[in-house]
Amino acid sequence: MRRLIFLILLSVFIAIPVSALSFAYTFVVFDRNAYEVLDTTIEEDALGDVIGKVETTVNDETGRYYGNASNGYPIGTAYREVDGESVEDVIAVEDGLDWKRAEYRFEAPYHSRDFIKFFGYGLLGMGIVMLSWTFYKRSSLYKKEA
Repeated sequence: MRRLIFLILLSVFIAIPVSALSFAYTFVVFDRNAYEVLDTTIEEDALGDVIGKVETTVNDETGRYYGNASNGYPIGTAYREVDGESVEDVIAVEDGLDWKRAEYRFEAPYHSRDFIKFFGYGLLGMGIVMLSWTFYKRSSLYKKEA
C-alpha cells in the first residue's frame, strides 16, 4: 500500500512541472528596443510627449514577448520622451506618480506577431481593393465595349 501511495505521489509531482523565470532587471520594450528601467527618477518638467505604452506582458514561463512589452509594469503604463535625450538611448517610464529613467540595452528579438502587425494592415488593404475591383467588374457600372 505504501508503494502505491508513493508511486501515485511521484507521478503527480512528475506530471505537474512548475516553472517561472526570474529576470535580472525590469525592462520595457518600445519600438523593438529594450530598455532597462533604472531607479533614477526624472522630474516632470524634463519630460516630453507621450510616445507609447505597455501593450503586452512577458510570458513568465517562456520569457517570450512581442510589441511594446514589459516584465514588470502592467499594460497601459506610459512611455515619454526625455528632453535633451534621444529616444533611441533613453525614455521615461511611468511608475506610479513618478517617472523612471529607462536606458537602451538591446534590440528586442523578432516575433511572428511583429510580422503580422507590420504587414497585416497592408494585406488587409490589398484584399479590400481586390474585392472592390471584383464587385466593380461584375456590376452594371463596368461595361465592355464591343
